[in-house]
Amino acid sequence: MLKIYQFIKSICTICGVLMIISGIGSGIFYWYSNRVSHISEHTMLMIDFSHNYGEAQTDNLLNELMERQTLPLQHLIEAIEMAAADKRIDGIVARLDVSDLEPAQIQDVARAISIFRKSGKQTIVFSQGFGPFGQGNREYYLASFFDKIYMQPHTTIGLTGISLELPFARETLNKIGVYPEFYTRYEHKTAMMNFTDTNMPALYKADMERLGNSLMQEFKQGIVKNRALTEDIDVIINKAPLSAEEGLKLNLIDEILYLPQLDKKLKDTGIKGFMNIENYAEHISPNKGNLPVVAVLNLNGIIDSGENSTDIDGEFTVGSRDILADISEIADMENLKAVVVRINSPGGSYNAADEIYFALKDLKAQKNIPIIVSQSGYAASGGYFISLAGDKIYAEPTTITGSIGVLGGKFVLQKLWQKIGVNWADIKIGQNAGILSMNQPFSAQERQIFNKSLDEVYRDFTTKVVENRPLTENIDKIARGRVWSGRDALALGLVDALGNLEDAVLHAKQEGGIEDGQKYTIVTFPREKNFSEKLRELLLSGNVQIYDGLKKSGVDIRYLKLFKRLQYDTVLLPFELNI
Repeated sequence: MLKIYQFIKSICTICGVLMIISGIGSGIFYWYSNRVSHISEHTMLMIDFSHNYGEAQTDNLLNELMERQTLPLQHLIEAIEMAAADKRIDGIVARLDVSDLEPAQIQDVARAISIFRKSGKQTIVFSQGFGPFGQGNREYYLASFFDKIYMQPHTTIGLTGISLELPFARETLNKIGVYPEFYTRYEHKTAMMNFTDTNMPALYKADMERLGNSLMQEFKQGIVKNRALTEDIDVIINKAPLSAEEGLKLNLIDEILYLPQLDKKLKDTGIKGFMNIENYAEHISPNKGNLPVVAVLNLNGIIDSGENSTDIDGEFTVGSRDILADISEIADMENLKAVVVRINSPGGSYNAADEIYFALKDLKAQKNIPIIVSQSGYAASGGYFISLAGDKIYAEPTTITGSIGVLGGKFVLQKLWQKIGVNWADIKIGQNAGILSMNQPFSAQERQIFNKSLDEVYRDFTTKVVENRPLTENIDKIARGRVWSGRDALALGLVDALGNLEDAVLHAKQEGGIEDGQKYTIVTFPREKNFSEKLRELLLSGNVQIYDGLKKSGVDIRYLKLFKRLQYDTVLLPFELNI
């Protein structure tokens, strides 16, 4: 019987491998049959912002072979700016309803669109509604940078402002016998307050309102500058969500029509064809040869030890072991002139962040090269700590940064076990052997030891900030866990300039001694995996495609990602700011 079972298992395994190989073959045929080998005159580039233009390459083999591929954000911006000088390209037409881009990433793209517009080419947005009946602020903000905004009839503009809803679950935890025992450095480090408190503390509310107002002010200023509105922006926001018809009267949009009508409108102006920006990007050839090198190191996700990874919920993890290997490879590159560190991280393991910080400092000392930091959507807590290794830090006005502080603790399940009749035996050899056990609270001695470790981490963090940054205020007024927008961080000396990744690269080039007009090449890390590495990951992973399947089934996986962050010291609460 066992032999029959093993035989059936072997047959199933072989069939599974053959199905994968068959799928790969079909995918290769599909990919090649859909490649565009020629760009004709009078072509419009198409961008669909509902696709995930993330900071990092996903390296998912099935996605690459079976679905339309999207670009990393950096490559999307490069393609837009290259198209500005391409005589075959007449303009850009974008589909913009709902986007996963963070506010700072939206501003990165907006800068690229502004550069493209300066070439005199047309930029057009078509939308079936900005945001799901609200929370479309960032989408409409990006749309305002285009020449023309077209909307389908009977759709809405969700320019409604920013909301934050947080449940405070302390009473629920009390009822089920769970005690949250967490300690922070200090009062502005609020990521666990919705478990430790029954209501929103006044200080917490003030911090969130300050951050929300700062972000919303950026959106409002940009929209007012880009559109000749017929009413005050605050009046418009307080009326929203608005119908397309109302938006037309307020000059929020330029025309109401259906997509086929827009297609005909463009063809009547002489447009001969349309090309996805992903296909266009294939025609951008990187500089080759023995040229000066600027390395771009991407740190995208929660910071932890070990390997880089992507979880079932689509959450990226920055593994310090892999990043240190990348830094070592960067150090060995010939003609290396500068390094740009692109950070999009809410934080994570302090030890892992410290390890990366030291490796970057060591790289700079060994190679005598500039290290420039570009902060994306988030560069907070451990993400900000790593930023301290940079000679200059760029942030977007809406980057969420700072959170100079630390928290730690545990959920104590002692009363829960009593309620359900579970008795734990306990053997400890050493007084503090069970310090992190969730079966009992900290003893007085354990509490003292644990808080001493938090004090040491906070002291090290703040000392490094003072050593590396030209602060405009006393560290105590900037740190203690406070979160800042990029614009506020600039005023405080936490960052040096407002700008995007391209600004950081250009500054790195200059500081690295690469002259204006001199050709150079950009080498991106982590490097894209080769085919065999992707295939191995595909065969070993049981999570392939589950994330995309959950998204397509209507499951809102954002909350899975946010709850996962509870195990780390991150700036983010386990719920999101709705923008």
